[in-house]
Amino acid sequence: MTATLGDMLLVFLADRPATPHELQQRHAGTFGPQRAVGINRVVAALSRQEKLGHVRLLNGATRRAPRVCTLTDSGRERQHAWILDVPGRLTPAEVLDRVLLTMAATDRATFEEVIARCLAVLEPQRRRRTTRAMVSAPHALAEYEDAVTSTLCTWLRDLSGRTRDRDAA
Repeated sequence: MTATLGDMLLVFLADRPATPHELQQRHAGTFGPQRAVGINRVVAALSRQEKLGHVRLLNGATRRAPRVCTLTDSGRERQHAWILDVPGRLTPAEVLDRVLLTMAATDRATFEEVIARCLAVLEPQRRRRTTRAMVSAPHALAEYEDAVTSTLCTWLRDLSGRTRDRDAA
């Protein structure tokens, strides 16, 4: 299951309460400018999460102060269950989303657990195909998918145990 913006925002909010603008900035800082989302999408996703009972919007100290979003107990349970519920088939994009989110916004134990769960799903998918002199399109595609999966596994193993920016703070 591909991560929705709402799922991502719940992970950021589990780390600390934030305004919609701060959440937009954290998303861009985590996923890069090419995946930046507009403030209207952030507000809409937060509204959906509020209707589901996962987010509570707190009034600012003054009328002009931005509203701060915080997780409800239900939202905290939802984000924790979602981030650790690694599906049995993962795309490279799903691995990247989960790893970057946990790197940017979770505790060390959750980060390591997500890496372990991604590896547990990816390792059996590796086929370790042998290269043939003559190749067909389906065979080349299978070799490509195996190379991507192998590279993802290597990347995940390399990340595990390394100090993250947030660990050093």
